[in-house]
Amino acid sequence: MKNLALSLAALTTFVIMITSSCDSSSSKLNKFMGTWKRIDKTDDNVIIKKEGDAIILIVKKDTVVARYDKKSNTLKFWALSTVTVTYNEKNDHLLVNNGKDGEAKRVK
Repeated sequence: MKNLALSLAALTTFVIMITSSCDSSSSKLNKFMGTWKRIDKTDDNVIIKKEGDAIILIVKKDTVVARYDKKSNTLKFWALSTVTVTYNEKNDHLLVNNGKDGEAKRVK
């Protein structure tokens, strides 16, 4: 009986650890994934995807590795200077540097 109680306690602890490690940051990150088109230019589409632990942005033949910042819920990458990409839930758009450097809509 004591072993059963210990096993249940261990299992409960394990489940709590797993569910807490799968926090909402991964679902927030998933909102960035997909194919995007700039609304202010006729540039090619931008593809954002995960490859293992890396976040990859692809434009034409160029590939850039980005970093997800959980604290600010943004993607950041380097292109001559730091570029910050924010997801706007109201209209399902991406804002580049808070909209100063462009906006993109999801390609469906």
